[in-house]
Formats: sequence, structure tokens, C-alpha cells
Amino acid sequence: MPTCISLNNLTKHYGSTVAVKNLTLKVEEGEVLGLLGPNGAGKSTTLYMLAGLVRPDEGKINVFGRELQRNFVSIARRMGVLVERPVFYDYLSVRRNLKLFARLAGHDVNVDRLLDLVGLLHAGNARAGALSQGMRQRLGLAHAMLTEPELLLLDEPTAGLDLEGVQDILQLLRYLAKDARVTIVFSSHQMHEVESLCDRVAILNKGELVACERTDALLSYDQTSVEVLIDGSEGAAKRLSEQSWVEKVEAKPGRLQVRLREENVHQLAAFLVTGGYKVSAIMPRRRTLQDYFLKVMNQSEKGAAS
Repeated sequence: MPTCISLNNLTKHYGSTVAVKNLTLKVEEGEVLGLLGPNGAGKSTTLYMLAGLVRPDEGKINVFGRELQRNFVSIARRMGVLVERPVFYDYLSVRRNLKLFARLAGHDVNVDRLLDLVGLLHAGNARAGALSQGMRQRLGLAHAMLTEPELLLLDEPTAGLDLEGVQDILQLLRYLAKDARVTIVFSSHQMHEVESLCDRVAILNKGELVACERTDALLSYDQTSVEVLIDGSEGAAKRLSEQSWVEKVEAKPGRLQVRLREENVHQLAAFLVTGGYKVSAIMPRRRTLQDYFLKVMNQSEKGAAS
């Protein structure tokens, strides 16, 4: 698949603070990449450099196969950006804000269709200054989509939204990625958003890229950690604790939490069934993005301290 974004040894300093350090990363066309990391990790700075809002001190940025700084005007026409706190003309209505921005961009757009997509059609005549934070985020996303971009750069796109609003925006982004083949790079602190939306996740810490993996590979099942729904859990736990292939077992009413030394759920199932226990279900624990994130961050901190 063609490359949409190529970052090569990207570095940015703010005084003596290194915001981004030697960042090298590629994003394919039509891919959704999530940027994760603690506050100050360099996520926003990376997005702002990609958007041309911040100039890197070192390194190169190529977008659509061309160098960003030399071809910024032509690239910007194909790119939509949502910063963390979008700014509008507060004395103008929501609709007039978008019409003004569309005119400045030289783009003819159906504003009401855009407002409908982001769930703001009912507020089209409201002053932008009267919007809640969540509604401003929706308006910011509509602004980012004005030119029907091929690339969306989104900094915390669901900030300030309630649960229903979050689901609406994620559904819209899924549509853009899957059906419209828009490349999306966004930052978030919400693991479930990244899990449900992203093809890959890149983790930054102290300005450095410490991990980048496909999301589906991270969300596999851990077959050494198993929950068993079973009758007679206390007796089964006692027998299991005597087995060399069982590392740990904990009994709860109607269930067991079992830690196996190796991934061999079949051996566990056979042992319980032949032992006369009625087993309703055996469920391996599903790994989560949070598990991976905490593991990577712990390794990163240990590496920095050594």
C-alpha cells in the first residue's frame, strides 16, 4: 500500500526541553494510526509538525510523496486538522463560521450536510461562543472535514464529549477510514477509542517512539490466564493446585481463576471433565491495549534509568 506520511529523524526542541526526538515513522494510505503516551510525550507536537503549524528543528516530513515545507500549500488542501482547542468566531453562528472557512479555503461545500455528519445540524444557528466544549469539538471536526481531506490529523478529537458523542464521532471516523479511505492520525488518552478504531498504535514517551504495533496483534488472547465457570469450584481448585502445570488457582463461587505455566487450555479442560466436574465455560483472558501500554512504558522507564 502507498505511503501517505513519512517521518525521518524528526526532532523538536522548546528551549532546553526535547519535545520530539529522532522520530521515524511511516503511515500508509487509508490507515488509522493512534498516538498514545503520557502528558508531555510529544503527541501534540508531532501532530502540529505534521500539520505545518510547528517547524521541526531537524528531520524531514513527506506527505503524499512530497516534502511538507516546500509543498505546504498544495498538501494543506488535501489535509484536515483538528487541534486540541479549536478557535472560532464566537459572535458568528455555527453555520456562518463554516461558510466563512469554506470561502477562505476556496472550497464549495454543503455546510448542512457536514453539520449533520458531526451531529450539529440542530445547532446551526447557535452562536459559536455559546457552544459547550463537546459541541466545539464537533464543530472543530466539521472544520477539519471542510475540504473533503485525504488526511485527517486529530488531537484528542473526543475531548469534552459525553459517551453518546464519543460513539458518534468514532462511528464517523470509522466511516471515513473504511468507506472514504481517509488516512487518519489522532492522539488520545482513551484506550478503548484506539482499540476500536486504529489499525496501528504508536507509543511515545519523552519525545521518543518506544513502540509501534498493529492493534489486532496486541488484542489477542492470553491462554495462560483462564476463567472457568464450574460447579464445585472449591474442590476443583484444591485438585488443580496440586498439578505441576498450574501456576496459581483462585476459587470463587461458581468460577475459577487459573494461571497456567504454559498455554494449554486443552489439558485444563480434559483434567476437569475427566475429574467429573461440570464445566460451563473456559474463557482465556483477552489482552488489552492498556496491558501493552503499561508494559511498554515500564520497559521504557527502566531503560531510561539504566
